[in-house]
Amino acid sequence: MDITHLPQTMATSYAVRPFRNALFLLLAIGLLTTSCKKSGGSDAVDPRDQYIGTYVGGFQTSFTVGGVESAPESGTATITITKGSNPKEIYIETNVPRPTALKVTGQLDDTGKAFTIIDRSQDQMAVLNKTFTGDFTATGVFDNNQIAISTTTETVQGGALADTNQLQGQRNK
Repeated sequence: MDITHLPQTMATSYAVRPFRNALFLLLAIGLLTTSCKKSGGSDAVDPRDQYIGTYVGGFQTSFTVGGVESAPESGTATITITKGSNPKEIYIETNVPRPTALKVTGQLDDTGKAFTIIDRSQDQMAVLNKTFTGDFTATGVFDNNQIAISTTTETVQGGALADTNQLQGQRNK
């Protein structure tokens, strides 16, 4: 064994060690940062998923004719929610007795809990065995496993007529 080469080999070994450690450190940092999920990835949760399903509850309907409100009528209601074609849209279908089936599209607001019906501006109402067409508006809100929807149809036919519906339901998971 040649002793003259020993110090030179040790000097080379000590000189390479900081570069080797730096290389391992960079490799470790690179692996850790690339293995983390990036924000805004394709695995985002669709907020509508929490509302999809069938809600069972009730409805209450009242009419106002010339400023006089009728006694409310009530019954059971089933409300079915499915995903709409756009990211903030939901499809709503109910089985409430009415001249025109309530099968509409709602658009969720920025909170993701409240919605407004966007695809119906006219609706029919039956008052005293006659059917009238009027301006239609509807809004709703989700709260945990519950839904509440309020609809109004108004027209002027020899006096002001209004039909107001309140629907609510609860979903069993």
